[in-house]
Amino acid sequence: MARFRARSRWPADEVVFRVQADATSGRKRAVRLAGDEFIKRFLIHVQPTGFKRIRHYGRLAPAHKARRLALARAALDAPAPDAAVIDSLAQFLQRVARIECNACPYRGAGHFAVFETLAPLRASKTSARGPP
Repeated sequence: MARFRARSRWPADEVVFRVQADATSGRKRAVRLAGDEFIKRFLIHVQPTGFKRIRHYGRLAPAHKARRLALARAALDAPAPDAAVIDSLAQFLQRVARIECNACPYRGAGHFAVFETLAPLRASKTSARGPP
């Protein structure tokens, strides 16, 4: 029969977990957080309903994408894309799908005009979840 001690080294409202202290040596260290802070940090990583996390590996990994695509183009003797050839979104939709993205979606007549571009709002540091 196993015996458990009721006595603990840490308060009951704290969470203790181990994390990697050093990437090269692989050593681990203990981190102590208050329970509400642990839950807050944990919920940052939970995807809202309907969202899907997409990760790219290999040649399309974000950290090495530009360099590796350049190496792949060099190996295939493919020229780099010309910046003048790259269409804007509106030009691409018009050319490929014959969609006029600046036209009114209800009547089809008239055009949308951009009067001002607003900078995105910074995410609140107290927010525990991503966008809905």
